[in-house]
Amino acid sequence: MIKSFVFLSILVAIAVFFLVLNFNNLKTRMNPVEISVNDSKNSPVAIKIALLGDLHLNEGEKVFDKFSKLVEEIKSHNPDLILLVGDYVTKPSKIQDITQHRKNVINAFKQFDPIPRAVVLGNHDNWTDGDAWQAEFKRLDVDLLENEVQILNVAGNKICIRGLGDNWSHKFKYIDYPDECKDMPKLTITHDPQGAFEPGVEGLVFAGHTHCGQVSFPIIGPLKVPSKAPRDAICGLYKDSKRTLFVTSGVGNSHLPLRLGTQSNWDSIQLNFNIDL
Repeated sequence: MIKSFVFLSILVAIAVFFLVLNFNNLKTRMNPVEISVNDSKNSPVAIKIALLGDLHLNEGEKVFDKFSKLVEEIKSHNPDLILLVGDYVTKPSKIQDITQHRKNVINAFKQFDPIPRAVVLGNHDNWTDGDAWQAEFKRLDVDLLENEVQILNVAGNKICIRGLGDNWSHKFKYIDYPDECKDMPKLTITHDPQGAFEPGVEGLVFAGHTHCGQVSFPIIGPLKVPSKAPRDAICGLYKDSKRTLFVTSGVGNSHLPLRLGTQSNWDSIQLNFNIDL
């Protein structure tokens, strides 16, 4: 009897511990990051980026009220550039009116005005009619870079930004930077970090998609990661001889409101081009 009580007490204590841990991990926090890249062809440039991905927004006024508060928090850090790296909606089965929801999400992004922003789609967006997302972004005058390049004026600097389609939903198509970007700082955004390892993709890349595994354990690591990117390139900062990749943990969750060993966050990135620190 006593042994059973002790065993049950231990199980309850473990369950409570993980519930508290999960609750804390679901709270979206700001993750400060500093990244330095060197490109001798260009002049020194320093900008502050807000990186945001995997929102997985559901329907409802409370959801968008919460997102508006997140926008206010992000803007209070005075970013020079907003990067949105896909998966703005939850499962299609959880959305009653996807057409209206699509409009609500994109209108919510306009709260970042007048800060320059660059946007790509994720697999959940493509699974809820990617063409309709592209059309709605265009109609609401929010720039979407699906296998496109755009030059943005960021804090008085011209930055060349390449958006590559999502690998997981088979929308990736390689495009090179145009000649006019030759003497500018360059960066790439995509959803699935696998895109950073496609032939020809080099330099600075920002991605999301993985949620850093969403459930991850010490030593073992994530239980499952929906990406063919190398295992050590699915979360946070990764560098090799060809690329510097940063993968955000993301804000939301897929399937279940559960995060263990990973944190819901947005990233405040101090990005330094050609600056010796």
